Amino acid sequence: MAGKTPRWESKLWCYISYGDGMRCPMYTYCQDRQRGSWCDDDNRERLNQLADSKRFCPSSYDSIKRGMCNGIFRMVEMLAQRFLKEGGVCHPPVPNELVLLADKRLPIEVRLLPLKAYHGAIWRLKDGWIIQLREDDTPARSRFALFHEAFHILAHCSSSATPVFRRRGAAQGSFNELVADAFAAFTLMPREWVEEKWAAVHDLDQMVKLFDVPKPAMWIRLKRLGLV
Repeated sequence: MAGKTPRWESKLWCYISYGDGMRCPMYTYCQDRQRGSWCDDDNRERLNQLADSKRFCPSSYDSIKRGMCNGIFRMVEMLAQRFLKEGGVCHPPVPNELVLLADKRLPIEVRLLPLKAYHGAIWRLKDGWIIQLREDDTPARSRFALFHEAFHILAHCSSSATPVFRRRGAAQGSFNELVADAFAAFTLMPREWVEEKWAAVHDLDQMVKLFDVPKPAMWIRLKRLGLV
């Protein structure tokens, strides 16, 4: 995203660059966690399993608590809000084409491939980016992976954080991946939109259709916002 980088965004990339990609760089010092509040980092494997579950059972999500830490994730939410504003998107569903704004200088191409270990991946070429998506995923799951990868591109394009994200074997659920998932959720399901639409329809299946997202992702978002 072009223009002068806001202070909060520079701070976000600085925090992420400081860590090792596996744990939250603020884990040891987080006052929310020390007070016993929900910690996404402590629960990242659980969140990853639920997000990837092919069988939806509401009771499986009972352990998920309302809220999210006010540190890194709040800045990620602000980044998603700015991303939507720059793309002129003001209602669901978010168009897939918004991902093209992740890098204003280089083109971004999306390819469907028979991936096995991941739902998505990115490749930086000399003349552009390739986002690879798993070809047998549902369109809604692919959309979530698409904006997950968009965050990786944003991170790489940040002058203060390049290169932020590197693949570390097949370790899924690492903190870097958790942050990218959060960005996808914040972009596809902005807080105000979800609250407004939920008040109107109060039906999970309708919400999934309105936002064109996977059912587990929407249920997790509703849980985190304290709406269910």
